[in-house]
Amino acid sequence: MSEVLSAWKETAPQPLWLIDPDKLSPDQYYAAAEAYLEAGGRWALVGGSFLAKADLHLWCETVRSQVPLPLVLFPGSVNQLSTAVDAVLFLFLASGRNPQYLIGSQVEAAPLLRRWGGEVIPTTYILIGDVPPLRTVHYITQTWPIPSDKPELVQATALAGLYLGQQVIYLDGGSGAPRPCPPEAVSAVRAISTCPILVGGGIQSPEAAEALFHAGATFVVIGTAAEKTLFSRRTWEEYFLLCTR
Repeated sequence: MSEVLSAWKETAPQPLWLIDPDKLSPDQYYAAAEAYLEAGGRWALVGGSFLAKADLHLWCETVRSQVPLPLVLFPGSVNQLSTAVDAVLFLFLASGRNPQYLIGSQVEAAPLLRRWGGEVIPTTYILIGDVPPLRTVHYITQTWPIPSDKPELVQATALAGLYLGQQVIYLDGGSGAPRPCPPEAVSAVRAISTCPILVGGGIQSPEAAEALFHAGATFVVIGTAAEKTLFSRRTWEEYFLLCTR
């Protein structure tokens, strides 16, 4: 069964909440999730490049029992796998050349995911940006992003992932990036595929999200902005409204 992926292929563009369990306790989550659901949220991503405090599996188990919001795991490593989610993004870090994130971690994770039996979503993960500043994801993966002014490289990398059988493209500037992925990169990927495109990193305002929606993003991923001041229903509704204009 691929219920989440099937739904993603049919869904209208919308914001997608990314939750870092290190930065949001279960007690904080309940009210925040209610606001997101009431505004129209249908899924949330959970995970992070580096988790220092939270037990991700325990966190997911705790919140899932209280709030009917499907969780999709966005793992930063094999150590972040959990059965207490509805699906997991099986990430192929196509922008880098570190073999650990091209095939090593995938080989380690595959038997665990098979035993789990849940939904696995093959995802081409592409880092985009200009360094410095160095983001956590660059440090952890020991890879460089594709320069933000090279949409043709982003397009070629996404196309390679699609030819390898990936079914989702994730364009990421990294958590807390100073600026979002350029709309030109999103447009370049949308020009070659109708697959779901997730775009995250550096999205600090509804206006920034709107530009990415217009460029062809299926999901604009909101993480750091929603952590700084927990979004109310009204704030989430601003993002949902802009994706339909």
